[in-house]
Amino acid sequence: MSHIPVLLDEFLEYFSEIEIETFFDGTLGAGGHAEALLKAHPEIKTYIGCDRDQNSLKLAEEKLKPWKDKMKYVHGNFADLDEHLEGLGILEVDGFFLTWGYHPCS
Repeated sequence: MSHIPVLLDEFLEYFSEIEIETFFDGTLGAGGHAEALLKAHPEIKTYIGCDRDQNSLKLAEEKLKPWKDKMKYVHGNFADLDEHLEGLGILEVDGFFLTWGYHPCS
C-alpha cells in the first residue's frame, strides 16, 4: 500500500512565499511532504525529518536519497524538538510541519 501525503497542495502553498534554509518535519513518515518541499525549495540547506517509527525513517531515507546531503534523520518524538535541534547544533528553523495519520494494522 502506497502512502499519499495529506493536503499536499495546501502544504506547498503555505510555504510558497517563504525562503527556507532549515526545516523541521516532526512527523516525517514515508517522506512525501519532504520530497515535495525539497523539490519546490532547492534553497533548503537542512531538512530535519523526525519520526518515532524506525520503519518510516527507513522508507523516507530511501525516497529522499536525491537530497541525502541536506537530510538529517531523527528517531524520536517531535515533542523533544529542543533536544533534537540542540543535538544537531541548530539554533532555529525557518519552517515546521506536523501531521497526523491513521495507519491501519493489517
